Order: sequence, then structure tokens, then C-alpha cells
Amino acid sequence: MIGLLKEQWGIPREAIHRGKRCPFLLACSFAADPSESLPQLLGSLPEDIREFWLITRTATLFKDQQYGQWGVEILDPEEALRETSEQRTGRPRDFMSADLVLARFFGDSDLVVIACDPGQAGFGSVTIALPTDRRSDWPVVARSFGDFLENLTQAEGDKYWEAVC
Repeated sequence: MIGLLKEQWGIPREAIHRGKRCPFLLACSFAADPSESLPQLLGSLPEDIREFWLITRTATLFKDQQYGQWGVEILDPEEALRETSEQRTGRPRDFMSADLVLARFFGDSDLVVIACDPGQAGFGSVTIALPTDRRSDWPVVARSFGDFLENLTQAEGDKYWEAVC
């Protein structure tokens, strides 16, 4: 998937969101180096995230090249742990101990949260944490990070889950 994103979106280009031209050019970029080490996480890290970080430590996906107000920032492992800790402290009723905040969106406060408890049925699933909504209202948008990347790529960076809400 990383190779496909580099090939198709490494140079800024126009996207189509819900049948309409996106008003700005989008591009994907990846850190040239992998993560040097993966910190110990509470719970277990799903394999697709481990593989992603072993290829590239961070990425920006479908970032608006003109204003920087659209797209997704995949955090490096250390920043993901910091952001996760901050969210647990600030919103303890919404963030669970086995959650991992993997990414954040440019231009808003939505977060990509991964379920990292292998004992739960939703292990590895991707949820979008909304800034003012309770956890029960957060949409689960993919069964895995790999599925999330595929869906996001097919939607050319559009928040595909909002189209069906």
C-alpha cells in the first residue's frame, strides 16, 4: 500500500470526493527512514501497524498542498504514545487503556484510534475519535489499519465514513 501511495500520490494531484473535484491538490509523503525501535505498548500492537512503522516511521496522507488543512498525519511511535497518553488524561471516560492514537487529521480534531487489546473481538479495528462526542458515538471505520489505508486510498483521501452517516 505504501508503494502504491508513493507512486500514485507522491506528486500533488487532483482528487475526486463524492463525485466532485476536490478544490485543492493532495499528496502523500513518507519518512525516508523506518522507526528505529518500537516502544512497548500497553496491549499488543497489530501486525499491520508494526509493519508500517518498520517501513516508515511517519507519513502524511492526502495532505492539502495549498493550505495544509486536509489529510491525515500518521504519527511516529513515540508521538503516538504521547498523544495517546494526553488523550487518556484529558478524556479518561472515552479513551481505554488499550487504545492507541495512531494518527490525527489536519484541519480538525478527529483522531485515528486503534484497538490494541488482543483479547477483544475488535482487536486492530480503527475508530475515529470525535472531539466533542462520547466514545459510543465514534464510528468504527475499518477492521484493521490496512483496511483503513485501502479505504482511504479508494476514497482519494475523503473521509469515506462521513459519506454514509
